Amino acid sequence: MLMTTRKIPLNLLLMVAIISTVSFLPVQEAVSITELAYDNGSEGAYDCPAQNEWRAVKFVLSDFSISGSWKLLKARIYRSTSETVNGQLELHVLNSAGTGDLPGTTPVIFTTTTGGWIDIDLSGMNIFVSGDFWIAYKWLDTGARPCIAYESSAPNGRSYDGSPGSWTTFANDYLIRAEVDPASATVGGVVVSTNSLEILAPYLALAGLVIAVSAVVVVKRRNKD
Repeated sequence: MLMTTRKIPLNLLLMVAIISTVSFLPVQEAVSITELAYDNGSEGAYDCPAQNEWRAVKFVLSDFSISGSWKLLKARIYRSTSETVNGQLELHVLNSAGTGDLPGTTPVIFTTTTGGWIDIDLSGMNIFVSGDFWIAYKWLDTGARPCIAYESSAPNGRSYDGSPGSWTTFANDYLIRAEVDPASATVGGVVVSTNSLEILAPYLALAGLVIAVSAVVVVKRRNKD
């Protein structure tokens, strides 16, 4: 009996190799950035603290039904749009008791420039929180007194006046927020910060290139025949 053999097309071999490689890639889930907020986002009234006064919000992770370790990405404060005064503020991330700066953190001094939400990027500080923490602002200028917005629709009891170690609960909710990112990681300690599509993209592009080149080769062979 006469046996015949067929050569497997090069493009098919390459496709199998690519699919096999992709199949063994670690599966990574898309990271969900979470904004922690007690306020409803609407300015109901405003407060204009004097020099060296503080305003703060204590964030309790269990209030948001989350746990574990989270990276602090951003602190947010809403400068009243009813007033146009700008000035310097000093941002602090405080420990769970609100008595001092969270270890490893550095106060950030900035100047307000406009009304509405003002975001301070903290991602470069690599601050990780796994329990309660505070976002606190200290007013620095003597004359310029930027006003912070607050609202009173459903007070949560997490806003405070005073200073570290000596706080008084504010009756309403200051518009102060925090943005956090899950600090989960894959085996080997690599922080998950992307999704599967981003991982597959280079391989899919390579597969497309292989198919295109193979098509050209087939056309050339047919022309020769």
